[in-house]
Amino acid sequence: MRVLIPFTVGDSNVISSSIPENDFAQWAVGTTYAVGDKVISTTTHRIYEALQVSTGVDPTTDTADPPYWLNLAATNKWKAFDQKISDPVTVPNGTTTIQYTLGAFGVPSNSLTLFGLIGREASLVATDATDGEVYNRTISLIDNTLVDDWFTYFFEPARVKSEAIFEGIPPYANAEYDITITDTTSVEPQLGQIVAGQEYTLGNTNYGTSVSIEDYSRKDRDAFGNAIIVQRPFAKLIDFDFTVNTSSARRTAILLEDMRATPAVYYAGIDTEQFGTTVYGFFRNFSINLDGPAISNVTLEVEGLT
Repeated sequence: MRVLIPFTVGDSNVISSSIPENDFAQWAVGTTYAVGDKVISTTTHRIYEALQVSTGVDPTTDTADPPYWLNLAATNKWKAFDQKISDPVTVPNGTTTIQYTLGAFGVPSNSLTLFGLIGREASLVATDATDGEVYNRTISLIDNTLVDDWFTYFFEPARVKSEAIFEGIPPYANAEYDITITDTTSVEPQLGQIVAGQEYTLGNTNYGTSVSIEDYSRKDRDAFGNAIIVQRPFAKLIDFDFTVNTSSARRTAILLEDMRATPAVYYAGIDTEQFGTTVYGFFRNFSINLDGPAISNVTLEVEGLT
């Protein structure tokens, strides 16, 4: 049972990217904006839509009532860090790669996870200024989970893994992390979230851990009984069951208490992707049962981000 506590990513940490920040024109103090106009701020990395005609009203500091500007979303480049998996970084038709280089965290990252992926493969190269390349791994995103006989081998539509976990990164405080998502098919790559940080082992995951979802789709019927179905995002719900050494119970409690309002990456352990327990989200609650002097049982309910 592992948890990845993420670093905060700011301007100084995004060293380079293949994604430009040019969704719309940057807001300008002398420009008059009509209702519906959209602008960006390269300070907040957000997109704003005009709700009223204005000149000189900065959308990043707008406190009027009613407001002049609506904060719509992160810019495409910064969607990789906005904690919204279902609103991914996208690229124009014909583009085959998405690339980010992160660094300057000042503390080492020993794990990095990608979410909301579409592509053929994801790769991570970590480089230290002194020792050069210290980590290089490529993960295939081809997902054959539903292929279990000859029929599905030939006719099951191609699927891709939506997550990739890069663990065991050597702890270099000033390393740079080069992330690349590649797709060589007619489908352009996408990237929902990049989560880099420090990973901790919490314990040993037990059978009995459960996986479900919270679906935010609309499923209703009109006055005549006709079904109204609108597909919307969903959140993963994982109820982890794991054991810890009783002597480490306080350590486990402290780690979880510190993350009570922080989204983090939780997963069952190395080589457990087939169980579908990787989730980026926040925990609802946890309980540590001090069952004996040697081993204690822990339950942890995690709700994923959409």
